[in-house]
Amino acid sequence: MNQNDEVMIRFATATLLATLPVLAEATAPAQDTALPSSPELQSVQQETQPETQPETQPETQPETQPETQPETQPETQPETQPETQPETQPEPQPEPQPEPQPEPQPETQPETQPETQPETQPETQPETQPETQPETQPETQPETQPETQPETQPETQPETQPETQPETQPETQPETQPETQPEPQPEPQPEAQPEAQPGAQPEAQPGAQPEAQPETQAVNSAYRGIVKIEVAVRKPDYATPWQTGRYGTGNGTGFMVGPGLFMTNAHVVADAERIYVSPYADARKIRARVKYVAHDADLALIEVEDASAFADVPCLQFSDTLPKLEDEVRAVGYPIGGNRLSVTRGIVSRIDTTTYSHPRNESHLTVQVDAAINPGNSGGPVLMGDRVVGVAFQGLLQANSTGYMIPMPVIKRFLKDVEDGCYDNYVDLAAAFMPLINPAMRRHYNLPDNAMGALVSEVIKGGSSDGALQVGDVVLAVNGHAVDSSAMIELDGERVMLEELAERAFKGDVLHFTVLRNGQQQQVDVELAPLTSHRIMAQEYDAMPRYIQFGGLVFQPLHFNVIAAHSLNSTDFTLELDAHLRLGTSAEREDIVIVTKVLRDEVNARFEDYGRRIITRVNGVDVKGLAHLYSLLYPEDGNRPPFTVIEFADAARPLVIDNAIIDAANARIHATYGVPAPACLK
Repeated sequence: MNQNDEVMIRFATATLLATLPVLAEATAPAQDTALPSSPELQSVQQETQPETQPETQPETQPETQPETQPETQPETQPETQPETQPETQPEPQPEPQPEPQPEPQPETQPETQPETQPETQPETQPETQPETQPETQPETQPETQPETQPETQPETQPETQPETQPETQPETQPETQPETQPEPQPEPQPEAQPEAQPGAQPEAQPGAQPEAQPETQAVNSAYRGIVKIEVAVRKPDYATPWQTGRYGTGNGTGFMVGPGLFMTNAHVVADAERIYVSPYADARKIRARVKYVAHDADLALIEVEDASAFADVPCLQFSDTLPKLEDEVRAVGYPIGGNRLSVTRGIVSRIDTTTYSHPRNESHLTVQVDAAINPGNSGGPVLMGDRVVGVAFQGLLQANSTGYMIPMPVIKRFLKDVEDGCYDNYVDLAAAFMPLINPAMRRHYNLPDNAMGALVSEVIKGGSSDGALQVGDVVLAVNGHAVDSSAMIELDGERVMLEELAERAFKGDVLHFTVLRNGQQQQVDVELAPLTSHRIMAQEYDAMPRYIQFGGLVFQPLHFNVIAAHSLNSTDFTLELDAHLRLGTSAEREDIVIVTKVLRDEVNARFEDYGRRIITRVNGVDVKGLAHLYSLLYPEDGNRPPFTVIEFADAARPLVIDNAIIDAANARIHATYGVPAPACLK
């Protein structure tokens, strides 16, 4: 800015303050009458007034003027211009306009334009000249030009002063240009757009899209393979085993582990008659069937009939290791309370061996988490990052935020077991181990005080360890893993019970024991096999109840479902169960058969007292199981003795049935009670 410009600005400011009262009286009628006079002025004012009044003038003048008037301009401009701007802009057009501007404009424009045009005219000329040149040159008075010039100068002065441009451009252009871009005429806009767009759009677009897209992609890739499973089930009735049972529905969660193959919990698809799979964010219901099921591990693989529905769905990947304590995990599934996918977060709070509620009598490795696992979450993946570290399967009702997941060692064992096309069940050591912590006991077995070694306290007859381990052996190591005095070993960085080695093994695998027997260290090998006798206390699934009806007496094998259905007290069968489970009688007797019900008929008059008793012999022959009993009651050749004599384990007097009338009685009982067949053995 040269000296003449500075003099003109000071003169204009002084004149504006002096004429302010006069101008205030003349502005009211002129504001509405001047706008229609020129279409160009109307469009420009509509575009620029929202820019210059609220945004540019309060911001730019305190920044641009401080170079010439550091003290006075910030004080006078904020006070006068908010008042005069709405008044002086319309005023030059009605009354003072016929006389003024031909003389001042030639004075001011030759001074400002030579400075602004070479440098800044590409930026501001489209904004300022539509206001001043076309309309104000022929009509503005010399007196009002000093008043209006300070109003238009804030737009041109930042152009003439190279020092203030870096300050005004970042403030005014990013704010005003987005508003004026759609309205200005096509000639000036191409010059203003390149400056406004880099200031506004690069900030909005990169800020929104990169944040939303990775989130959507992560959700789609991680969760698209997680499905909702709906089942129609038929629960058998073990109290009246010849009936069809109860029908119902249920739902759970599954996740894709192979083409058209989904993993879930066994209890989700147990006793299922129909299974439907709903893809993620899809209303379709695709029919599926159970391919492999492990009720003792509460895991299952189901296969959809139409795998093309999941052709572009990625399979979830399993982790290679156990999570550590305090690792953060998230449980994903379709629990009660809604129809859409649910995600809950928590941390790993415990790693331990826990009873699995589905089989009732099996204990395997579990991971406890404090993420909410509710009905419907069962079978869903528990993720750490983008990897599956477990399958949600049960919770603890007596505690809050206590859920359990099946960890990777159990999952991997199941997948390895079914590679040959069938599931062989878990193997069992068939031995019990006792901690050796008491100092007197350690001295008795000649053990040093080093907290190592566990005692073999029981070996089940007919089990894997029978003939290899002996009661009184001190186990020092298994497969090279040192055994401490609590019968625990270190495996994969965690302290677990030594039975965990058998948990991860398969039928036919061998465990190598280092034991101390009679003061001598020995090597003992144990070949592993399933322990079938323990299935008597496991809950039964996916099968109709087995039974025999003969003369109104209903015979059933003793196991968990029968005990629960008839509200039996298992302590009434303690001796028989103990002998079956521990003493090896299971090798000689497949089932423990009991009379569960007496259907009243004249053939069994006064037989009510024989209910809920264990059968030992029929016609002097030891009963080895339900199928064997059927062959004794219904011989293939049809030749029965005159009487059928049934003996019980805890009754001195046997039960005698007249075979001469038994066939007629059976037919009558079948018709009366709706029994469709005399027996169901499978």
